[in-house]
Amino acid sequence: MFTKIGSVTVYVKDQDRAKAFYTDKLGFTLVDDQPLFPGSSNRWISLSVAEGAQTNLVLLALDDMSQHYASTLGRSQSITLAVHDIHALIETLRARGVTIQREPDMQPWGTMAMIEDSEGNGLVLVDSSVHA
Repeated sequence: MFTKIGSVTVYVKDQDRAKAFYTDKLGFTLVDDQPLFPGSSNRWISLSVAEGAQTNLVLLALDDMSQHYASTLGRSQSITLAVHDIHALIETLRARGVTIQREPDMQPWGTMAMIEDSEGNGLVLVDSSVHA
């Protein structure tokens, strides 16, 4: 029986740049940063949105083993982040230099916006407390 989603992988070109974006601009917490396997230049970089969160975001570099995922780089990977006070958050992210792909848009199920990470990946932000 499944109990939770442990991690979601985002493929990136530059792991250090992506790690800095997610920690410095979005405020994620670094959980782990170590070689993917002995002798590998690729790293397992795991991030969390909050202390005790059940699902981590893994930033994995494209390499010879993962080139078939190259088509996902810079495209929405359907990652949705639940947020509070989406309008204030968007202004904070804008001030930090984050690219806003879509301004907050109120829907019957909540308000959503889209941002772009350092690698061109789209991330969906959803505030379910603000809806039409």
